[in-house]
Amino acid sequence: MNSINTNLEFKIVTELDQSINYLDMTITRTSKDINIDIYRKPTNSNITIHQNSNHPQDHKDAAYRYYANRMKELTNTKQAISLERIRITEIARQNGYPEQYINNIIQKQAARNSLNPVNTGDTQAEQIPKTKWVTFTYYSPLIRKITNLFRGTQLRVAFRPTNTIIQLLSSKKHNENSSGIYEIACNTCKLKYVGQSGRDITTRYKEHIRYIRTNNSTSAYATHILDQRHEYGTAKDTLKLIQQCRKGQQMNSWENLYIQMYQQQGILINEQQVYEHSSLYALALPRRQTNQ
Repeated sequence: MNSINTNLEFKIVTELDQSINYLDMTITRTSKDINIDIYRKPTNSNITIHQNSNHPQDHKDAAYRYYANRMKELTNTKQAISLERIRITEIARQNGYPEQYINNIIQKQAARNSLNPVNTGDTQAEQIPKTKWVTFTYYSPLIRKITNLFRGTQLRVAFRPTNTIIQLLSSKKHNENSSGIYEIACNTCKLKYVGQSGRDITTRYKEHIRYIRTNNSTSAYATHILDQRHEYGTAKDTLKLIQQCRKGQQMNSWENLYIQMYQQQGILINEQQVYEHSSLYALALPRRQTNQ
């Protein structure tokens, strides 16, 4: 193989084993035959979609169906199959799946492979009815009540998830009056207050201004204006929606992230309470700061 191209350089792992790692395989030459085992890079993280994640079950099963097929198709000794099955079971355990889950996957794949007909020519292919794929957004398992209606038809159903990392972290276009995480700047020192609102943020802004006018220190922004004797500005000049999101735990997380970010940048008012810093937020801060 090394003679095919000067950029190729395959080396024997050890002279004793006479093994090389090639793609997904560890190929070992013995005195009688060649044994094949599954090879994983040392940097392999063994991370798949977690069992508790809000993803379609088909998406969760895909990785383990692939592992099961690879174990069956590549390994050629009982010892290699047994070892790979232990590895797959451990990967599943780390990602929240019970051992029985893997056993079911392997059994289903074996049964499916044995039932798949072999295509013997174009005539058979022409007899297979054409199918059309339709895509549904997977918000919860309740979507199955709709997609089950297409069983027995020529429509095949695929799902798209709603909670991928890129969807959660990417900035979206939004209206200035939407709900979510907002900032209000002090018109004197230009420091900012970060808050959240499940309503129109202009409605929440008016509440802050009412606290100031009635000498009520209910909000940290009102406390800053009153104690420092600074000036507040109009909503057009000082109010800004910085992250559109729904009310709930996600909104709480976004608020904590921006509070931590603004404090590190030195633009947060001193009167605002800062929660305990999270190492997860620290990983996201460079990305968010770049996008500002």
